Amino acid sequence: MPKYSKLHKAILLAGCSFAAFSSNLYAAEVVDAPNEEAVSTKDIEVIMVSAQKREQALKDVPVSIEVLDGDLVEKMGVQDGFDLVKYLPGFGIDDSTEIRTTTLKTRGIGTFTNSIGLQSSNLVVIDGEVLPRQSMLNLAVADVERVEALRGPQGTLFGQNTSTGMLHYVTKKPNLNGVSGKVRTELTQDNGINVSGVVNVPFSDNWAFRMNAQWSEVDGWIDNTMPGHEDYKIGEKDQSGLRGQLLYDDGEQFNILFRAEYAETDSNCCSMTQIGPVNPDYGPKPIINIKDDGIIEGTTYNRINSSKSFDDTGKPVTARNPEANYGSTENLGFSIAADYYLNDDLTLSYNGSYRDFDLYNSSGFFTLNFPLERSAFGGNESVIVNQQEIRLSSFDNEKFDWIVGLFYHNTEGQRSENRDGCIAGNFGFINGGELSGCYDRQSTRNFLSMYEGQQFDESMMADLNPGRLLSGGNFTTNFENFAIFGQFEYQITDQLDATFGFRALHEEGEATFERTDLFAPSDGIGMDTYADVLAMSQTDPSLIKRQTEKTKFSDSDDAFIYKAVVGYDFTNSIRAYVNYSTGYKGSSYFVTTNTNPLDADQFPTKPEQSSNFEVGLRTGFFDNDVLFNITYFDMTVEDYQVRATRVIDEEENIVFAGYVNAKEARSTGFEADAIVDITEDLRWTASYAIFDARYEDFSDTPINCPAGDGGELADRCNTDPVTGRQTFDQTGLSFPNNAEQQVFSTLKYSTEFGNTGWNGNVQAAWRYNGAHTQTINELALDQNANPSSSIWDLYFNFGQDNLRFSLYVKNLFDKPYTTRQNTNQEGYGQAFYPRDWNRFFGGSVQYSF
Repeated sequence: MPKYSKLHKAILLAGCSFAAFSSNLYAAEVVDAPNEEAVSTKDIEVIMVSAQKREQALKDVPVSIEVLDGDLVEKMGVQDGFDLVKYLPGFGIDDSTEIRTTTLKTRGIGTFTNSIGLQSSNLVVIDGEVLPRQSMLNLAVADVERVEALRGPQGTLFGQNTSTGMLHYVTKKPNLNGVSGKVRTELTQDNGINVSGVVNVPFSDNWAFRMNAQWSEVDGWIDNTMPGHEDYKIGEKDQSGLRGQLLYDDGEQFNILFRAEYAETDSNCCSMTQIGPVNPDYGPKPIINIKDDGIIEGTTYNRINSSKSFDDTGKPVTARNPEANYGSTENLGFSIAADYYLNDDLTLSYNGSYRDFDLYNSSGFFTLNFPLERSAFGGNESVIVNQQEIRLSSFDNEKFDWIVGLFYHNTEGQRSENRDGCIAGNFGFINGGELSGCYDRQSTRNFLSMYEGQQFDESMMADLNPGRLLSGGNFTTNFENFAIFGQFEYQITDQLDATFGFRALHEEGEATFERTDLFAPSDGIGMDTYADVLAMSQTDPSLIKRQTEKTKFSDSDDAFIYKAVVGYDFTNSIRAYVNYSTGYKGSSYFVTTNTNPLDADQFPTKPEQSSNFEVGLRTGFFDNDVLFNITYFDMTVEDYQVRATRVIDEEENIVFAGYVNAKEARSTGFEADAIVDITEDLRWTASYAIFDARYEDFSDTPINCPAGDGGELADRCNTDPVTGRQTFDQTGLSFPNNAEQQVFSTLKYSTEFGNTGWNGNVQAAWRYNGAHTQTINELALDQNANPSSSIWDLYFNFGQDNLRFSLYVKNLFDKPYTTRQNTNQEGYGQAFYPRDWNRFFGGSVQYSF
């Protein structure tokens, strides 16, 4: 067995969920040598992170942080950043029907949707580079050293609006130690295959090159019942990526790292699926249907061809049209990182990056088992990010460590979209089982009032007016952020230390939008495409319903955020800290096809201002055979940015839609974890998070009162006596769709197989998520939110020298579960099923050199 440094052995053997200062950490098996596995589980206390802009032992970082080791993530079959989150108690995902709008939460609070005009409360960072779009979590997890998940505001050291949390990917760098690499192939059910490789080549005493590549694909695993598209299963994903890095290190004063990478993803992503008995009136109504006997009826799509549900098939099913359900991303990035050691005490560092991210996306609104043509929503999005950072630091001093720096970040966003569908107050005409026309609300109602129950005659069609949702727009945003930042750490006594960090920033933002809404041609049947009608409008201006010239909004803001920490070592085994930190997220602009220039007073929102108070305790006993950590936190966000939609005129389909500020949101709770070395070869770990996230003050939400009788919620409704517009008081209500209790626990046994030279381990992992909190409508309609889930996974790893084999079983006990769900008292509803909703298998083989 090769020899490892203490650091490598520590990380290699950790295999644990571990929290420094009551954070949850899961770290294991980080090595550069061919044999990745070891047997003993000692020396777990030295875990290195870069949460404070330098490599430090985790125990020295006064931040609530959870770490997942990259090699372990790979062995657990994690495919992307969204899949990763389920192993991070305290973090959460709000699933959506498209990859563009799935979002990340920390302690129950996060950005509620993904828009180029809405900056993120939680950021994704790669090697110090800020990726401002949460849709970038779709990146493949490849050749990653570790993932550091930090809770609470992190903006003093990591810039550009990290107000509630951050995921920091730390990739493996080139090294000068010698030629090395690996090739790995993983196979899973549903024809899943993942092939990756990495090679590290030093070609002189000072230069080294590292390249990694990845390609994967998997078939869909949700059955599609859309007539004519039954072979188009939902969940398909193809990913590929390539990263090259070039390192120069003179071994004394200077090193510089160049990186270039490209990745792309194609997916039909996800879908809400039906559960329970299917409501026959689900979907738009009334539809005009000519029955086989020629009699006219008013109905719904679902009565014509009823959708199937999980209860009917025993597995997730949906109805999706390939034309209206796809997503792809392209991600191109370049970066330079350099360190110049001015002397033994001072280091000058630079980090610069450029990234071009493009997303092409379409998502239909309904999952009806009827072939609705074309897209109800589609568009493309591009984001160009430019970041520059320069720092001067002095670390590893006996009493005083410090860092100061300058930061610049610019995000340019562009989105174009069109809405083209027989929806939004327009209804279909079905004849012979085919959608043969689309007509407006009023004429559809009039037609049915006159002719329902009668024999159809073509002359009746003269009473219908073509109608269709036809709108398109182009939107841009630009956020420019300038900052000076610093952190100072002072060892007051042998036991007492203090830290102060700050960031003074100036941010400028602007947004533009332009939109064109069109009428369906009056001499048609409401089936023309948006592109066709737009071309007609050039010679027939009467087709233009509304056209908004380019409108521009702009704003600027200054802010000062800080953190103050006091740490105290009671003994070598017991350390405590108190941390108070503040955060900032800049203004946001609502720029979509729903934007109304008359609502300009809502553009932009106020910035978010967050604060976080933590008290943490870390302990280690019996020569660190037993570790226990706990943290209490109280995190508040003032002027929390949230989307509100209110119907103003149902007949004319006029709505208010925009981002507004909730006066105060708050999350409080505990994070705890334990590690117990039961024997030299057997380790148990557990990470636990519990929180209560709710609106502390949001009395004037500009939305309609919830549907249904509302129960006690009706008392929260207010109607303006003059305008008739409604507001709703959400003060005291929980943030929706949160699992407020989460557990991740593992039991790992390692062994050697006699004197064969082979070794291996078996590891069981348990994931628990409590029942989710309800939305307003679920409360009002007495509907159930997502229930709790308790899932076990099992992992095997064995091999020798250069060759390793891994097998895993996800959802070992085959217990169906959902990540998002709502059902009524009769059991009808919709749900998101994850890839491991039922038991499935995977395995890999890896050769290292």
